Amino acid sequence: MNGGHDDVAHKAEHKTTVSKTAIIDIDNTLWQFSDAFYQELKKINPDFPTPDHWTTYDIWEGYCSVEDFITAINAIHHHQDNDQYQPYPESPRFLSSLKEHGFHVILASHRVPTTKQPTEQWLNRHGLHYDELHLSLNKTVLFANADVVVDDSPLTLEKAIDNGALGAGLLFPWNRAYVSNGFRLFQNLDDVLEYILKPSF
Repeated sequence: MNGGHDDVAHKAEHKTTVSKTAIIDIDNTLWQFSDAFYQELKKINPDFPTPDHWTTYDIWEGYCSVEDFITAINAIHHHQDNDQYQPYPESPRFLSSLKEHGFHVILASHRVPTTKQPTEQWLNRHGLHYDELHLSLNKTVLFANADVVVDDSPLTLEKAIDNGALGAGLLFPWNRAYVSNGFRLFQNLDDVLEYILKPSF
């Protein structure tokens, strides 16, 4: 007799317990990757421009090869668990707050599989809590089920918006020109968190 009522109650309970999914970038989101990257690029070419001049994604042109550029990225990622590579002060609080507000936190970074161990060690050492770690060259495969995407790449954020997710990130020279493309950019993670928690999630 009460089967219908119980079914409705079960569905309501299920809806309130289902996690919301937040896809969070690592580089230039949880820590200042660009500064470490610049130090590596200077080893290749001392004339490499400083990060405040990185306004396009082909910044290596005229300064180094694409291969050297990628090698510099991988060098940092393979040595991620380094005392010099510190997270932003807000990063632990940012991730913990998302989890406290019911988000299933997936850290997603463009990294080769061999960087998994140093990445995990770095995250654990600095108290950066998460539910899943996704390392690949295509994080957008996660976006179909994402409620929120936080990233510094405007192209990544645009794809997140196209998939119906809320997009946000930190403001940098390379994404400044895209601020009107449907996502929001902020000076720090505290402001990003406030923006995420404002909508009716």
